[in-house]
Amino acid sequence: MSGHQFTRERGGGMEGWIEERLDKVLATTGWSDMNGGAWIENILTRTSDHSTLFLNINATTLHRGRGSRGFRFKMAWLHDEGCRDVVETVWQDGMTEGLLNYQQHCGSRLMRWGGEHFHKFGDRMKQLQKKQEVLRDRRDQVALAEFQRLEGLLCQLEA
Repeated sequence: MSGHQFTRERGGGMEGWIEERLDKVLATTGWSDMNGGAWIENILTRTSDHSTLFLNINATTLHRGRGSRGFRFKMAWLHDEGCRDVVETVWQDGMTEGLLNYQQHCGSRLMRWGGEHFHKFGDRMKQLQKKQEVLRDRRDQVALAEFQRLEGLLCQLEA
């Protein structure tokens, strides 16, 4: 599993902040042998006290660590008409190649479009999230107050 070591938290940024490893992934030996490149990513979520566990069984198209990253849809894109235009254009261009190829083509086009339109927005959110990540292991008053301040800024950006 990659990502944060805990899968649930309560009272984030508060004095009684608790983090736990509650959510797990179970696989048989046979399944693991058939899916040797599979891995789990623990994705911290801002709207739930549980993180999202993402099972990647197609390790050849998505890469861990540095380098290219797989497609991730950004909800902020829904607030921009350009997103609909990209999807409709790809839909009209790619349906003869099958749904899987269409989905991959649409994802790459959306990533290119989204990177151009929301690059600075995403960079600012990443900066704030990295600062929060540094504070996760600290429970002193200064760190908790800073975590809450960063949380407020992230909420503003999300809105």
